[in-house]
Amino acid sequence: MVASVVFCAGAACAADNVAAGAAPVLKGGITPFTETPGHPAVPDLALTRPDGSGIHLSDLKGHMVLLNLWATWCAPCVQELPSLDKLQGALGDKSFEVVALSLDRGGARVVTPFVQSHDITHLATWLDPKSTVMSILKPRGLPTTLLIDAEGHEIGRLEGDADWASPDAQALIKHYKK
Repeated sequence: MVASVVFCAGAACAADNVAAGAAPVLKGGITPFTETPGHPAVPDLALTRPDGSGIHLSDLKGHMVLLNLWATWCAPCVQELPSLDKLQGALGDKSFEVVALSLDRGGARVVTPFVQSHDITHLATWLDPKSTVMSILKPRGLPTTLLIDAEGHEIGRLEGDADWASPDAQALIKHYKK
């Protein structure tokens, strides 16, 4: 018995995957977006705003969330941030939100001027200066992005930077949002 493997790339591959009912392929700097087996519940993370106020991830139930872990000192994170901002501008609504969570130890003192100087206009600024999320979610590095369904379960994740403003990324979000 001979197994055949078919490789495809680009728009043709994405179109074939979507036509077959599979998720579109989104390549990251380290790995492609990969579904998480069993879709486990994501712990109720505490998110802090620069003014010290905060919410919990559970407060976003009913929203699909793209949770991006990043830092100002991480070159791939800096490269990726504008595309996350564009994705929030294009698809952000009452049912979908991009949550860019900075793990910078300097907190708002570092992150607020950085975001302003990079013309990030659609993303809210969220902080985790103690990096507690790293020990809870156990990413292998930064950036890492998790797609979380409206009930708070991890659909999948992508390690490394990606072009979140790309048609493939938007198709991926729309595929799971249905």
